[in-house]
Amino acid sequence: MQPARNLLTQGMTPRKLAATVALGTVVGIVPAFGVSSAISTAIAARFRLNIAATVLVGYLVHPLQLLLAIPFIRLGIFVFGLSELRLSLDEMIAMFKADWLDALNKLWMANLAGFSVWALLALPLGGLLYLLLLPLFKKVLPQPQEVRV
Repeated sequence: MQPARNLLTQGMTPRKLAATVALGTVVGIVPAFGVSSAISTAIAARFRLNIAATVLVGYLVHPLQLLLAIPFIRLGIFVFGLSELRLSLDEMIAMFKADWLDALNKLWMANLAGFSVWALLALPLGGLLYLLLLPLFKKVLPQPQEVRV
């Protein structure tokens, strides 16, 4: 247990921890299944955040990803003026039976619209989470000790 804890808290300052949790949360709810780990790893590496902790936070918010996927898609359909898409299983089966190529095209466009709405909201949401979490982590994390010579 201690090695895992050390890996997750290695080099964590309140600022880095707030950025790690905000990034992991925002990327973890992306309405495109299977890409959140790759995206969070790349962004965490670019900004020198703890990759393991970022990916872990992304995994912890996966239930939110499932809950928010349909609302993101519906909002994307509305924002981009796409034709209404019925997302129940029976209606999707009927769409594929009628014309599977058209059904794939409609689902692809709806997913792309949902991803686009997520992308538009990701930066403001991440910034807000960071600003909300920073004071909390400043209180919770131990302050670095001053070295006196």
